[in-house]
Amino acid sequence: MKIKHNEEVYFTPKQAADYFNLSLSTIKNYIYAGKLKTLKTPGGHHRISKSELLATLGHRALLREDSAGLSSVMLLSNVMLAMFNSLGRLGQSLSLHAQNVSRLCSEAAKAMAMDEKNIAIVKMAGLIHDIGHIGVDKDILLKRETLSTQEYESVKDHPRIGFRILNSIKDMEDVAVIVFQHHEWVDGTGYPNGLKGDAIQKSARIISVAEAYDSMVSEHSYKRPITKEAAIAELRNQKNKQFDGEFVELFTKII
Repeated sequence: MKIKHNEEVYFTPKQAADYFNLSLSTIKNYIYAGKLKTLKTPGGHHRISKSELLATLGHRALLREDSAGLSSVMLLSNVMLAMFNSLGRLGQSLSLHAQNVSRLCSEAAKAMAMDEKNIAIVKMAGLIHDIGHIGVDKDILLKRETLSTQEYESVKDHPRIGFRILNSIKDMEDVAVIVFQHHEWVDGTGYPNGLKGDAIQKSARIISVAEAYDSMVSEHSYKRPITKEAAIAELRNQKNKQFDGEFVELFTKII
């Protein structure tokens, strides 16, 4: 039985294995290798929090039904999540953000009646949209003070880095372009290329809304979350500026 402790949901190893379509021995190996942090009951049984499971293994649940590019994405997401986990609390936030954005993108793509191939592509792109952070200096990512102009420009380079990583892999070119464009604004003031309107791929415009929404409502070390209603109001305030207005209205119906 799943249990709640301080508003967190905990799973038994067997439940975790079933949820992620893994063998129980695999889950136990993660635990014994220290890759999954657990709590122990008075009887000495392991219990694993939902947030810990998602941060460490969530990519398996998100991708287990996809076939196109599965091996490549699994490898890349493992590398990305391993890098994020090295950042401590910030890394866990980035990992959970990746899971949430992928889920929101998938739901939006389905609501738009995209075909299965494009749903899989936007779902993958949502999961690894921030993979370019691998190439950003760790000290900059962990810095609590305001970033210098040079440091901020380094962070803004992560879409280019992500594109270079993905574009070098067979059959990942479509995902690479989406990742490259996910910080472009429909009014042309985004980065890295200042693209405008329909010059930005539809899937990239979806990710732009999804990641902004999740960033606003999720707990991060550098800010307090806002309510769903406040986040929707901010999305609407940025319609046809930062975000595609049609997609903003779509998201208000699925979140």
